[in-house]
Amino acid sequence: CVTQTVFETHKRVTTVQKGADSDEAFVTGIPVFCAGKLEMIISYSSWEIAGFDDLKARYNVLQYQNKKLLDEIELMTSRDGGRRYIAESSRSKDARRLVKVFCEAGCPCYIYGPPGSGKSYLASTIYGKKGTLYSYDCAPVSEEIVEKELLEDSSMISPFSGIYAVIIKHIDRLSPRLQRAVLEKCRKAGIVPVGLSEHSIEELKEADQLTEEFISAFASYQVQVYSLGERAEDLKHFIDYYLGSANEKYARSIELTPRAMGCLLSYDWKENIDEVHRTMERIVLTSEKKRVDVFDLPDRITGGSAEVFAQKASLKDMLEFYESGLVLRAYEKYKTSVAVAQKLGISQATAIRKIHKYAGRDVE
Repeated sequence: CVTQTVFETHKRVTTVQKGADSDEAFVTGIPVFCAGKLEMIISYSSWEIAGFDDLKARYNVLQYQNKKLLDEIELMTSRDGGRRYIAESSRSKDARRLVKVFCEAGCPCYIYGPPGSGKSYLASTIYGKKGTLYSYDCAPVSEEIVEKELLEDSSMISPFSGIYAVIIKHIDRLSPRLQRAVLEKCRKAGIVPVGLSEHSIEELKEADQLTEEFISAFASYQVQVYSLGERAEDLKHFIDYYLGSANEKYARSIELTPRAMGCLLSYDWKENIDEVHRTMERIVLTSEKKRVDVFDLPDRITGGSAEVFAQKASLKDMLEFYESGLVLRAYEKYKTSVAVAQKLGISQATAIRKIHKYAGRDVE
């Protein structure tokens, strides 16, 4: 009896207690003190359970619900919580269309492409509209941890979870044994598996890394996501999006000149969307001018884009580009219009005008 235990220990107690009909229930007893003496005991039943299996199932559901709420909170509070999936290029539109078709049909899906190309966001935005998602990343953990978290402890593989699809990042890291186990668990639970990888099934098959069950499940449902450099129409929209996002986040109003935008569009974004995101934040945070020109961009970008920019720019643009660099470097070093004029061999009035033009500052 929980009341007797509380009376003896003078402490709060929660335990499983059997009733007259042998049904089990979680029972909690709470001691209430007055002037240091036990005054009363409040006892109540949380909810009835049908046994250990029922308790474990309830625990799995609660564990999943807690994770889902935490994920939703993280999504709502992140700086990109409301972003849309950008698909202006024909390649991105084709990828989105295929994933949507597979999702609506309840088919598995295998999305592959370089890191940072938007695979996870593509999968979550489309499958998330169909039903509840569970996401797991196989990359940073060992096989033992994957097996424990994905197959044993996790409520994902459970008929009680109500999950529609599971998104498995770096699914190619699963061992052959786990490939079979995960697909079998998904099949039994009625959950749609969505695999994400940097490599196509053909590449992995050539390397002898896949089981026949894996190939059979995903081979007909592959979707390729290309690098950002191969999606030129998307790139400008990502630049505009993350520039606006950073401006809003840091309460600024930074703009890009057409020349700066041209330089950014000709740069080889090897880290794809993530690199665009970080670069726009850096520009907004560090720019001392409201209007950012080519010279104000990070050196790694201007160096990587200078040749392309030179091929596309007119003589006037090139002369202005190099003049802005000379003026800004001189002003940064000498601080005054008089010193800049002396260094560059121009009048002070001309130095003032050019510093205002390129640095966006009024100087004397």
